[in-house]
Amino acid sequence: MKLLWLFSWCFFVIGGLFAQNSPKDSIDIFKEGAANSLVQQYEMLWQNSSHKEFWQEFQQKFASDFDPQKQYQLTFTQNIDTREIELFKTRNAQTTFLKNHPLSSQLSDSFKHYVENTIRWNYWYQLLNYAVSRSNADARNLKMASLPNVMIEALDPKKIANEEAFLSTSYRDFLMVFVTYFNSRQRGFEKYTNLGVAMNDKAAFAKKYLSGPLLPYYLCRLVRENCTNTPKDAVINTIDELKRLPQSERYVQLATEKCQETLNRKEEIAAATPTPTKESTLTPKKGEDIVFQTIDGKPFYLSDFKGKVVYVDFWASWCGPCRKEFPYSKALHEKLTEKQQKKVVFLYISIDQNSGAWKQALQALELPGEHGHVNINLNAQLLRKYAIDSIPRYMIIDKKGNVVLPNAPRPSFPDTLSEILKLVD
Repeated sequence: MKLLWLFSWCFFVIGGLFAQNSPKDSIDIFKEGAANSLVQQYEMLWQNSSHKEFWQEFQQKFASDFDPQKQYQLTFTQNIDTREIELFKTRNAQTTFLKNHPLSSQLSDSFKHYVENTIRWNYWYQLLNYAVSRSNADARNLKMASLPNVMIEALDPKKIANEEAFLSTSYRDFLMVFVTYFNSRQRGFEKYTNLGVAMNDKAAFAKKYLSGPLLPYYLCRLVRENCTNTPKDAVINTIDELKRLPQSERYVQLATEKCQETLNRKEEIAAATPTPTKESTLTPKKGEDIVFQTIDGKPFYLSDFKGKVVYVDFWASWCGPCRKEFPYSKALHEKLTEKQQKKVVFLYISIDQNSGAWKQALQALELPGEHGHVNINLNAQLLRKYAIDSIPRYMIIDKKGNVVLPNAPRPSFPDTLSEILKLVD
């Protein structure tokens, strides 16, 4: 038997597996997971008053250069040439500040190296993250954005491992996008079609190029940032790899605690080649290639809702983030007037492999609206057609049957209702 996670036609994998603008982890993995000797080495940098004073001034002067939201915005408002030039200027300004600062002579060599690593690796992190973040945002493109070779020729994967730089947050952030980008380059920048394969590939790539304390840190962070939407078997494989590394006990604990819900999840199991069923052999409607089934097993198509505005919610019974949005979906439905409810359809499309799990979840959730399920044979086709890179995913269709918002806001977003209602009249 083979685990089939057909929802995982996802590019979310290619980036931060991995989105780099995702919410920051609730803990500092380095301080909580690294060996005591490394943490102490880091803490010793701040026992010198000159170090503290310099660092406070450095942070104040260059605050925007390290602000995640600010830098993320620049990623989408600058072309790559402008972005690289600005990052280069910023790096030079920071280096000059360190070199000419009145306290420079009072700074220890180890602290200067720490600042230099912060400056250097923030530059490389932001540059690689330009490609990663922009690719994450464009699910329609089946290839990851690549950077001009001249910009990254100084980055040799064989020379990336740097334990001294490991003390710097910039370097640790860089490791995540380094593996994402160079692993992608190794496979011709093709986006992944399976989250489990993506995690396994990234772990294997990291094992090849990261060593010492760097590897367990990377694997722990990889798992923590992505276990919610990644197949259980891939999460287990990566944690098992982590367990085999020296001085990894604390990292293993951090990964396990974060991913307990995934590790406890009961996977849906199916044969590698599913047996055709009645619903999988239904003849598609002319002009449409995907047929959905109601909870009673009756076929329907998206075109059946022409004349109404359709808010589509792609979900699965095992998807925690999907379920968290359902109370907001119910609230949206309740805000509609009786007249508006006749013109708007809330359509929930499940990509559960097992229709029984879908039906059981529906009974518990009691969601108002229309419901459909996609059988195994059409699941991957559906996700490819609508470029669904992760779930939950939302889509708005106008009264003519046109997909006007292929990546619509979530029910919990404040502008969702207005996006729906402006298409009603």
